[in-house]
Amino acid sequence: MNIPKRGLSARREIHIMGSDQRIVRCARVSFAKDEKIDKERDIKLISYLYKNRHSSPFEHIIITYSASWDEYVSILERANNPAINIHYSEGYIWLNFRHFVNLISLIPQEVQTLVREKLPATFAIIEDKTPQEYSTDERFLKEKYDASCGWVGLVDKLELNSKMDTYTFIVECPLFVARQWQRHRFGSYNELSRRYTSINPEFYIPKGLRSQSESNKQASIEEFLPQEISSEILNEINSIIQQSLLLYQKMLSLNTAREIARGVLPLFLKTRFYWTVPRIALDNFLSLRLHESAQSEIREFAALIKNMVGQKDLNTLMRL
Repeated sequence: MNIPKRGLSARREIHIMGSDQRIVRCARVSFAKDEKIDKERDIKLISYLYKNRHSSPFEHIIITYSASWDEYVSILERANNPAINIHYSEGYIWLNFRHFVNLISLIPQEVQTLVREKLPATFAIIEDKTPQEYSTDERFLKEKYDASCGWVGLVDKLELNSKMDTYTFIVECPLFVARQWQRHRFGSYNELSRRYTSINPEFYIPKGLRSQSESNKQASIEEFLPQEISSEILNEINSIIQQSLLLYQKMLSLNTAREIARGVLPLFLKTRFYWTVPRIALDNFLSLRLHESAQSEIREFAALIKNMVGQKDLNTLMRL
């Protein structure tokens, strides 16, 4: 067991992942408009999110700074909110911007100063001031890889060789893959919502139909149904998808609410989400989803993510 050091060097290290625009992008993915930049409207959106406590987009901003174990424990002892999440790993305190705001009176002033510089518009809003600046991401994605049923891209990463090193990905995949993915709960998600947008529904249709495993009730095997059977069923699947899409569009044309109309769209519908995840949870995801028993589609995504950011050994860290 590693005993955390109690001393703290005179010069504090501070690292921040994200920007004002990152918050907007993670919020606007709900509308499928996360690639757009409009400074004036973006600042208004951040203000709306903050004032109405729509906190999930703020969780994709990660703040870490060097601190002693005693300093970390002191924050835990003085925090009066039982919902606070703040972590300590390898001599650093780690937290996202949502919890930073709720703990701000306990955060060192030099950390606050750097966050103010990195997120000028957002920090001005929480201080009830008029934003004068607005920070943006350098680029939309650092890396992107196509999968058979979608794609995955690396937005950003904060690596200090810690169990809490943090990564933000964008994933586009079918709904049934997303629901498997989001069972991994140690992380933050913001997803496209068909309550907010009706544009460009896209669907995944597999090239073949895998056979059911006899030994594993929830899994398939890499054997496919005969081509003539697969072709017939895949044609029927495509027909059903097109019928559901026509019905969806008809319901919208009759002024049916999007939140109701979306119910007719099948699980082959693609979605898109932002995923911000710490190293320890990411490696747990990889260990489970790279396993041969994992569904082929999500296993493919796990392999692509491993290619981007690697994988560490969790055997000494995770027991359950």
